[in-house]
Amino acid sequence: MSRTVLERLERLPKRNLTVLALKGISTLVPGGWQNITQPEVLIAEVLGSSDPALIAQVRARADTLSRARHEGYGRAMSLYDAVNRSQKAAGGLRLAANIGGALPLVKGLANLTPPSDTLQAADLALKVSAELLAFTQVNGLPGDSFGDFTASLGEYAGEARVRMAALLCFDALLPLGDRALERLDDLLGQVGSRDLQQLPGYRAMAPLIPGRGEQAHLGFLRRGVDSWLGWAGGFVSTLGLSGQKAVQALEGAVGPWQGRFEQLATFLDAFTDTYQHTGTQAVARRLVERAAAEI
Repeated sequence: MSRTVLERLERLPKRNLTVLALKGISTLVPGGWQNITQPEVLIAEVLGSSDPALIAQVRARADTLSRARHEGYGRAMSLYDAVNRSQKAAGGLRLAANIGGALPLVKGLANLTPPSDTLQAADLALKVSAELLAFTQVNGLPGDSFGDFTASLGEYAGEARVRMAALLCFDALLPLGDRALERLDDLLGQVGSRDLQQLPGYRAMAPLIPGRGEQAHLGFLRRGVDSWLGWAGGFVSTLGLSGQKAVQALEGAVGPWQGRFEQLATFLDAFTDTYQHTGTQAVARRLVERAAAEI
């Protein structure tokens, strides 16, 4: 990673389709989401102080930690980058002939052909595993710390909580239906090595996944999903998330949609960077919190 985490934060867009999609879905999450892209703003929020000298000290310490090879911040960022590349490649390849959707930014685009349910489940499992592995990297834990990851989910707030809402809506409820979480175990049981190879993000993530070979990695993905599933089900139930509510929230921010839910999911997969965007913000926040504690 050539740029520091806070430099990456500075490069995040302030307004584009990704930001609009996140703003839409954040209306379903108590507390909402702020698109923080300025390190000084983030540092001041964490510190509860706008003292320029103190902010500069924290920024310098955060950049030092970010550049340190033995720290996991750069590897956490690479995981979100890997998932993002997988998302772009998979979604972009599925653009085909005639779309009925009316989102202003997709008028004139051709038809969106959703992936198979099995491949969609594999993609979702990869993103959940990226979340797990990023958590372990940032916290200096072994990659298979499933219990610690499960416990941490209850503490998610802000961009991390909205990232999970977007993941559940865009990668589960819209493409797989409102019973998506109930179907996951059966769908993942059908995922094989060939499915993994269709996800470019897997190749980028493989060196960081515990175990050797694709079968071991498939087992890790399933355990990762199992450690997330109970919390995810409670999150969906508590917020009353559904495909219809996700569409309504998105329409409020982006514009009307007249196509099928799975087509909208495919479009979002191809043209938004929600996981990478909020992942960068979450890693930056954890980095700043540590830097502030060490000053």
